[in-house]
Amino acid sequence: KTITQASQIEIPRAAANFRYFAAMAESFGSESHAHPDALNLTLRPPLGTVACISPWNLPLYLLSWKIAPALACGNAVIAKPSEVTPASAHRFAELAQRILAPGVLNILHGSGAGIGQALVRHPEIKAVSFTGSSLTGAAIAVHCAATFKKTSLELGGKNPMLIFADANFEQAVQTALRAAFSNQGQICLCASRILIERSIYSRFVEAFVAGARAIRLGDPSLADTQFGALVSSPHLQKVTDAIALAEAEGGRKLLRQ
Repeated sequence: KTITQASQIEIPRAAANFRYFAAMAESFGSESHAHPDALNLTLRPPLGTVACISPWNLPLYLLSWKIAPALACGNAVIAKPSEVTPASAHRFAELAQRILAPGVLNILHGSGAGIGQALVRHPEIKAVSFTGSSLTGAAIAVHCAATFKKTSLELGGKNPMLIFADANFEQAVQTALRAAFSNQGQICLCASRILIERSIYSRFVEAFVAGARAIRLGDPSLADTQFGALVSSPHLQKVTDAIALAEAEGGRKLLRQ
């Protein structure tokens, strides 16, 4: 990951998540509804122990997005970060030990097939929050449905971006570049398809390719790097395979190394 991403996205947003849900915890309340012979109360007790399974593409930010509300609601958390990006979760756990009682927050490292599956299937886990692939999410949903276990699933997307001729052209180009290449394109919200009105197609493609060519590639530990390494060798192969498939189906590379 680049220094810019860590300093401008992951750390500030993770901190903001905890501040937001800490403030929200003070506003939780019960509801009461009076009837002639009774007073109905709506309470929101903690569920108990919940599992938070987060992905590798924004490992600290997305982990905090799950842990913060779970703790604010009074639950104990067992969190499993991606085995591809364990370091940020480990460092976060070290910091959390300074303020949380033992057992409130637990970080388990391991594979999805091992640790993740064990968490989802454990009868004492009362809820599962998962962000990741649609295939894995479907398997989690099936199991949790059978045991009526609460689930929150944020799964893979395939996001179109539409560019029309009456748009602010320069702004549209810059927005498309940011949407396509932020975090090396490794965000579920990234624009994976750009659909352009025919009358500006050629002009837009030319400007977009020029913008992509100007992105500074390099060592992610350097502050001026805009596009660092992909997360892993298997992911690089997945991207390479997708490009090869696109070419096999008639696509053309417009920007070559």
